[in-house]
Amino acid sequence: MINITRLNHSAIASNASVDAMKHFYEDILGVTTVPRDIPEKLDKLLPGFWMQFPNGQVHVIACGPDVERHVMKELAGKDGDPMGPHTAFYVEDIEATEKHLLDKEVKYFRMEGFIFASDPTGNTVEFQQDPDCA
Repeated sequence: MINITRLNHSAIASNASVDAMKHFYEDILGVTTVPRDIPEKLDKLLPGFWMQFPNGQVHVIACGPDVERHVMKELAGKDGDPMGPHTAFYVEDIEATEKHLLDKEVKYFRMEGFIFASDPTGNTVEFQQDPDCA
C-alpha cells in the first residue's frame, strides 16, 4: 500500500514566457515566490519558478511547442513526463511505493529519489520520500 502523507506540489506547464507568468502571479495576484530547491545546473536548463503557499507549492515550468527543451527530451509528451503538468505527493516510504507500483503492474520510471507514473487519463503523478518520515 502507498501511504501518501501530504501534497508536495502541483505543476503548471506554460508556453507563455516565464517573465509574463511570474509578473501575473507575483505582481497581479500577489503570490509569494521562493527560490527553487534544485541543482543550479538544472535551474538554468529548466525555466520556471515556484510559488509558496502555507499548505504546499505550485511550480510553473516553461513547457510547450515553442519552448526549447533541454532536459529529458525523450519523455516529451509521454506518460509520466515530469516536465509537464503534474501533481507531486510525499509518501511515507518511497521503496514501499515502488514495490506497490510494481505489484500492481503500474508503469513508472524512477529518477533517483523520484518516481513518476501516470493516472488513467495520462496526468503525471510524482512521488517523493517525505523528509518527515525518513
